Amino acid sequence: MKILVTGASGLLGIRLVELAITRGHEVCSTYHAHPFTQGSARGLDLADEKEVRRWVIEAGPDALIHSAAITDVDFCEKNPELAMRVNGSATGSLAEACRDVGSHLVYISTDYVFDGKSGLYKENDEPKPINVYGQSKLLGEQRLLQSNADFCVARTSVLYGWGREHRPNFATWLHGSLKARRKVTVVTDQYASPTLNTNLARMLIEVAERRIHGILHLAGSTRISRYEFAVMLAKQFGFDENLLTPVKAEATNWTARRPYDSSLNVAKAQEMLTNKAATLDEALNEFAEEAQGGV
Repeated sequence: MKILVTGASGLLGIRLVELAITRGHEVCSTYHAHPFTQGSARGLDLADEKEVRRWVIEAGPDALIHSAAITDVDFCEKNPELAMRVNGSATGSLAEACRDVGSHLVYISTDYVFDGKSGLYKENDEPKPINVYGQSKLLGEQRLLQSNADFCVARTSVLYGWGREHRPNFATWLHGSLKARRKVTVVTDQYASPTLNTNLARMLIEVAERRIHGILHLAGSTRISRYEFAVMLAKQFGFDENLLTPVKAEATNWTARRPYDSSLNVAKAQEMLTNKAATLDEALNEFAEEAQGGV
């Protein structure tokens, strides 16, 4: 099948393109600020609705996996109009184009559409975002619903992994800091469902291949605090856990508010998919193997 991937130079997009090609799919991909070469890549500004529509209609894909987004939470808080346009309105443009050519659209959303007051959110729980990033991604979901396109909203949580050199993520930042024996402070009172990019990419490609419709939570299957995650990563690599200093979220200098517990319930995906959401133990083992392999 023919798959289009947006955000191909991003943490998730890199894995999506690699795995889709490995599975024998014809892949076309886009990037924005950071050039990418795999999957017949081309530069594309998602805010240019006419060009976005032209690209989708000319390509005529069987599926489009929309992983491109502004994911820097504090940047979104400082630039709300841009966040809403790129994460929200542009998703609507993609959805309308996919509807017109009969393509299945898989939209990567986030656990930050929830307020974090309960945790282990199910697909039918009511979204109540508390920051601009969450609001912008929820707008993307709403625009998708309004489009009448064939879609899957795939919400994920705290994505991490290797592959994106231009911007570290929580896990690669921790790995680099602890390997260099630098002390780091990590929040103890923020919970989520950390998700390895490779694991998520496998699940998303299955969703695209099977044209699964609706809302699906695709994340790691372990609910855990950021500090507990850091301890497990340190143990996985044999780093000194004493380099980790626990702090409360209120001690950070974040611009945007973060949900206290945005962890996701992945029971629906575990029942539906052949490619299961990994436990944190399983994911960190794969993360370590990929580090050794230079992935």
